[in-house]
Amino acid sequence: MAQFSGNAIPYYLDESSAWSTSVESIEEAIRKAKEDGIDPRGLVIINPGNPTGALLDEATQEKLVKISEKHSLILLADEVYQDNLHRRQTHPFTSFKKVVSKAQSPVPLISFHSISKGVVGECGRRGGYFECTNISEEVIAFIYKMVSVGLCPPVSGQVGVDCLVRPPKPGQESYELWKKETDGLHAALASRTQTMAARLNRLPGVSCVDSPGALYLFPQIKLSPKAVEAAKAAGKVPDAFYALSLLDNTGICVVPGSGFGQKKGEWHYRLTCLCPGVDEYVNKLEKFHLEWVEKYGEA
Repeated sequence: MAQFSGNAIPYYLDESSAWSTSVESIEEAIRKAKEDGIDPRGLVIINPGNPTGALLDEATQEKLVKISEKHSLILLADEVYQDNLHRRQTHPFTSFKKVVSKAQSPVPLISFHSISKGVVGECGRRGGYFECTNISEEVIAFIYKMVSVGLCPPVSGQVGVDCLVRPPKPGQESYELWKKETDGLHAALASRTQTMAARLNRLPGVSCVDSPGALYLFPQIKLSPKAVEAAKAAGKVPDAFYALSLLDNTGICVVPGSGFGQKKGEWHYRLTCLCPGVDEYVNKLEKFHLEWVEKYGEA
């Protein structure tokens, strides 16, 4: 966007509804952008969400498709966490391609997927693809032209994508081991997420949505006026001041919510649920937060 002098049009998610995408917030953002002379061209949705771990229900997805139709937007669906589901029975993943196809919508859709999430690349190895739906042949030809002038991706990434889209099937030699390892990773991530959310919610001044998807939690922290003043004196945004203090005291690295955008007067941080030994580092996090409250007081 910066390369082509584009403008980002931010919108807020609804924390009170488990971080669901707010249709009203998007409509308001589009309205304000047009008033400012900006012509909205695309709508970006991350599902499951980063940094929140939220998972959209199909009814909300249908509304987002209608917004895209109404305002002639290309729908850009970042669905790279689609296999990171902690409560599959009650919170299943639905692709935007399914929603667009079911509605027979003409909305141009680009769907993104990656090996670096799920259980294939595990946030290390890189490889991915995007699929175009309702995109004209002229645009597809131009995309291929752009891609063809670049270097090809490394072989290991191409192999990873092939493994992602063609996993072992029942009866094949590697299926049983693949199933055991995959199910084990999913169960571990779900358990860590649930444990961390429960313990965070017991801390004073902390509230955390128990994420049904992705690899993250995004707790809100209430910071006292004394803590905010200390952050200002240090030349830091309050949640960044908290995050740096956490890093210095425990070695735990989190990302301040101000790096993602949040409502004025609210403070969050993003915490991943990847590491084993959840009890050990949550113990450290709890100890730090209680000492923080003792030092700066409650909000």
